[in-house]
Amino acid sequence: MALGDITSGLNELIVSLPVEVSDKVLDLVLVLQALGIAAILYVAYAITMGVFTYRRMKQVEVIEKKADVISNKVNSIDKKLDKLLKEKKI
Repeated sequence: MALGDITSGLNELIVSLPVEVSDKVLDLVLVLQALGIAAILYVAYAITMGVFTYRRMKQVEVIEKKADVISNKVNSIDKKLDKLLKEKKI
């Protein structure tokens, strides 16, 4: 109920002001509402991008692990190939 009291108090204040001032106050309120909406949208965008970045980082970690496994297999094959080539020279 406190919000309702504040709203009714602001309405009475705006009505009691001269027309020029009340128009300026209403314009200011409109701008503040637009800024609030923009801030909410930005926070939602930032959270969404954070989630996507987190998922992307997890995928990169999985790819890195797979690349390490492949690298170890290639190194193993390379060592075996070197050993076979040395035996063939002798």
